[in-house]
Amino acid sequence: NNERGRKIDPETTKIEIYHDGELLTDTGRIANCFNEYFTNVAEETLKMNNVHNVSTPATQHFQAVPRETLITLNPTTTDEMSKIVSSLRSSTSAGIDEISTKILKYCAHELVTPLVKITNLSIEKGVFPSKLKIAKIYPKFKQGDPQNIANYRPISLLPSVSKVIEKIILTRLLKYLRENQLLTDKQHGFISGKSTTTAIIDLVDYIIDNMEIGNTITSLYLDLSKAFDCLGHDLILTKLQNLGIRQTALSWFASYLKGRKQIVELKETTKGLTRSVQSHFLPARRGVPQGSVLGPVLFILFINDFPEHLGEYCNMIMYADDTVLLTANRNTEQLEIDTYIAFNMAQEYTMKNDLVLNEKKTKQMTLGSKKALITELPGLQAADEIKHLGVILDENMRWKNHIDCLCLKLNSALFALKRTKATSTHEATRVAYHALFESHLRYGITVWGASSNGNLHRVLVMQKKAIRIMAGIGPRESCRNIFKNWKILTATSIYILETILYCITKDPPKQQHLHSHYTRQAQDYTLPIHRTTLFEKKPSYAGIKFFNKLPEHLKGNNPGAVKRTLRCWLQDRAFYTLDEFFSWIDEP
Repeated sequence: NNERGRKIDPETTKIEIYHDGELLTDTGRIANCFNEYFTNVAEETLKMNNVHNVSTPATQHFQAVPRETLITLNPTTTDEMSKIVSSLRSSTSAGIDEISTKILKYCAHELVTPLVKITNLSIEKGVFPSKLKIAKIYPKFKQGDPQNIANYRPISLLPSVSKVIEKIILTRLLKYLRENQLLTDKQHGFISGKSTTTAIIDLVDYIIDNMEIGNTITSLYLDLSKAFDCLGHDLILTKLQNLGIRQTALSWFASYLKGRKQIVELKETTKGLTRSVQSHFLPARRGVPQGSVLGPVLFILFINDFPEHLGEYCNMIMYADDTVLLTANRNTEQLEIDTYIAFNMAQEYTMKNDLVLNEKKTKQMTLGSKKALITELPGLQAADEIKHLGVILDENMRWKNHIDCLCLKLNSALFALKRTKATSTHEATRVAYHALFESHLRYGITVWGASSNGNLHRVLVMQKKAIRIMAGIGPRESCRNIFKNWKILTATSIYILETILYCITKDPPKQQHLHSHYTRQAQDYTLPIHRTTLFEKKPSYAGIKFFNKLPEHLKGNNPGAVKRTLRCWLQDRAFYTLDEFFSWIDEP
């Protein structure tokens, strides 16, 4: 069934759960059991790990912004509200109010004015409507024993009107944070211009930069258990207050967080008849609201002071709760000391901030020529490769295991393309290609694209198979003209494009700054001096090298124009290898 995530008899579906040694078969009791588990699991997790602030809110002294720095929650307008409603993703799923976003968008013309009034009244009074604080929860089976309640995670559906008001508040919150530069640059989650890709690139850059100067690097991949669920509301509000969210704005966020309730809804089918069974209401006393618009941003604000707590003992890269601690030193003894101090300070921070650091799942990977001399910290897993944010990073920075895993995903996508080709139109098959094949190929290519030519060729071979399936041609027929005619970028061209676009965002120094007169290379970027060949694998270095080889007419544009013109230029050429790229543009 939906809750188990398994194939079942469509005539009869029923979930069964063991609870306190008893097998529950009554759907109503099971729904209540799920709700009790989901509402209490954060509290139990904190208690089991002896986290300090379970019973009383923390009263720590965080560095606050000046008192004159205050957020202003300006009222909304009908124009803004219309744009917000139209931006909602159309869905037939509905919260407790049974109003889906699809219905909301369909009735937007009639609803915009009352939505503006409700939102502005909420902002003015500093109160979030209580009817919008009720979550409908569906248990989603993860893996393992389907009769074990711990093997389910909650999927939360909130009222669609709640998301509209939250989006209005979010625009003001992000504007305030951006204008006052209050967000740590170590955080890559839920911030405009940053992503999992920028987090991965920063990690790779740090490792390569330190290898370049002969350092050994220790990386600790922290596992924070149920991080979004464990946060105490009073501690969240304390941190918001210290960021300048005070007075009526703070009252609004307090009202938004507190007084929330949830129910669990299960669906059961008996003899073809489906009915919904709901649990009793229970209060949600901890955490940021799951499935909400503001929840993820409130979480990154909560841990915004984490890097400051660690100070200069280590570098830190975060994507929401995915956190990496990085230390580097030539002296391996000092490196072990620095790593020990950094990890202990991270433990101290989590224990004082309603976070649970799971040491059993926290991993340590050491890189560099002296890595064999480093002993892992007690209780941590030593690893020679790590899967982090969807990429597999190995201790030698060769990316072979990542590409092995990628090719398995691409092979599955080929099977899906064959079935789509057999039953759908060409346009549908093209859509399937981009959604199922190219999305996997493109992800993280700015780092793994610097792997060996053989590894990149393996991916290109898979891509050619996809093109041949869509075009209905044999294995020996050339794909190059199909790439060009269909305006599909080859894997090599995607790597070139993404790496150049990343390079442009970093705005490295240009050679025109080195000359008092104009030269043909004035628009070129300056390549950094380096010692190792590994340094040339950095996305920033490779991007400069690619950019400098572009035709002159592509270099002078702004970043937005470069993206458009460069994409078209690459589509017209369909490069299979980097050698083709460099040879082509070197021709007069």
